[in-house]
Amino acid sequence: MKTKDEIRHAIRVQRAGLTLDWIDKNSKAAIAQLSELPALKDAAALACYLAKPFEVQTQRFIEGCVTAGKQVCVPRHLDGKTGYAWSWVQPGAAWRDGPWHIAEPAHYDPVDVETLHFAIVPAVAVDRAGHRLGHGGGNFDRLLAGLTCTRAALVFDFQLIDDIPMEAHDVPVNIIITENNTVTVPV
Repeated sequence: MKTKDEIRHAIRVQRAGLTLDWIDKNSKAAIAQLSELPALKDAAALACYLAKPFEVQTQRFIEGCVTAGKQVCVPRHLDGKTGYAWSWVQPGAAWRDGPWHIAEPAHYDPVDVETLHFAIVPAVAVDRAGHRLGHGGGNFDRLLAGLTCTRAALVFDFQLIDDIPMEAHDVPVNIIITENNTVTVPV
């Protein structure tokens, strides 16, 4: 089995060859797959990530959910502290550039995670058992640790791999969505 660092490196090499057109086209296809999930359709409050340039793009999806009347929260860096917390997205609210150059709400509006019905998370890679590999800082694992709702990884097909080594702090996902597939993780 490959190590986490070996998997991250292999995925980074594949991502380096992606074009903006390919990312846009396949992001739209993955979002279409995601949008068909009954659990998402039924969710009044959801958590979602804001994408880095090489990830499945979520900005338009988030905007559409907010416009449709869903409550949506995203990660926000905690000023003066280490780590992130979920913050509600308010229509028309200001955004800022976060520490990793990812947009986040300018104003922190804390979320009671018990109110969330669905969470959409990024991954460098994920396997069919729901083991998710992040970028290595543990930020999303800490955000996911308190969630009891359905957790879905939103990735491109090439990021769905055979096996990812797990550690005690790693939080698995229940569903994996790509541009071509939806995989429900066996319980």
